[in-house]
Amino acid sequence: MYTIAKYTLFFIFYSALGAVAETLYRLATEHQLYGVHGFLHLPILPIYGVGALLIIVLLGSRIKHPALLFVLAAVLASIVEFIAHWLIEVIFGVWIWGYEHHMFNLFGRISLASSIAFGVVALAIVYFIHPRLVKIVTSIPKKVMLLTASILGVIVVVDIVVSIFERLP
Repeated sequence: MYTIAKYTLFFIFYSALGAVAETLYRLATEHQLYGVHGFLHLPILPIYGVGALLIIVLLGSRIKHPALLFVLAAVLASIVEFIAHWLIEVIFGVWIWGYEHHMFNLFGRISLASSIAFGVVALAIVYFIHPRLVKIVTSIPKKVMLLTASILGVIVVVDIVVSIFERLP
């Protein structure tokens, strides 16, 4: 249960961090401040949480060479993004994001530029962000962590369920 609570908090943290990063990116590139453009009502983007956790669990402690970590993380994150984009399109008939105007894109679902960015972010997560996050999360008393993860986890699951039902054709 303790491990599930830690990973729930990691997931929510990286989902929120992804939303912040994407909002700042849009502000820098489009010179306008938008809210989070995602599937959920909460200001989180779960695709970033999923991608970060997969990189941490599958690659983080196994891949020692930064260049190899960069390439594998970029590929893994791009696969996650492609599948998520395709599923949202097939199930809900919408495109929440698209790279159709970017050079070197694959069916508008992923692009070389975003894949490179994912690789860079993966390096930051594995070498800088996650080690510090682990120290913070593991310093939280277990009961507080379990309660916090449970409450936040339920809120996220409810938002996912509500968002799915709102968007079903």
